Amino acid sequence: AKGQPATFNSSGVIKGFTAALVGHKVGSQVIVIIPPDKGYGSAGSPPDIGGKDTLVFVVDILGIA
Repeated sequence: AKGQPATFNSSGVIKGFTAALVGHKVGSQVIVIIPPDKGYGSAGSPPDIGGKDTLVFVVDILGIA
């Protein structure tokens, strides 16, 4: 949920998301900007994400498993 901590496997997210977090440490806050070709591609992820949408995330790294 938006604004809540989430746990995920790095192989289960879009490729641009994982690449953006490499090298950052626990305690870091990272602004992740993912262009369409590194996100969901031209197909998007309907109905909320279009094929030309750039994705923006603010990620607080709370831990690494």
